[in-house]
Amino acid sequence: MACAETFATLRIFSEVMHPDDIGSALGISSTDSIPRDPNSKYKPRREQNFWSRTTKDDFDSTNNVEHLEFLVSLVSDKDTILSSLREKGCLTDIFCYWDSTGQGGPILSVEMMKELVRLGLGVSWDIYFDDEGNA
Repeated sequence: MACAETFATLRIFSEVMHPDDIGSALGISSTDSIPRDPNSKYKPRREQNFWSRTTKDDFDSTNNVEHLEFLVSLVSDKDTILSSLREKGCLTDIFCYWDSTGQGGPILSVEMMKELVRLGLGVSWDIYFDDEGNA
């Protein structure tokens, strides 16, 4: 795995729940939240509230598994709360940033996949390759 930088972000979007209410329900402080703003020039900000908790500043690891494990540990006992948030119309996921310096890529163990399924959390990656221009 040739990774220069990676981090993961637990994201929750809602048309009706304010970010403060999402954080209160989870009992977790956000690292970023944006209340819905009907006057915003950006459509997503006009339509949805946003709450997130990222690992970006928690530790300097290039192992995506460590970032995912950290977020999963924050919500491992909150499967019922996450389910309740989704029943109220919230969209939940984990979004990962991955900056590669060569071959290799993100890894998910079977155990991690099972835990993500149990928690109802999909995962996606935003992947960059620094050496694409050097081919």
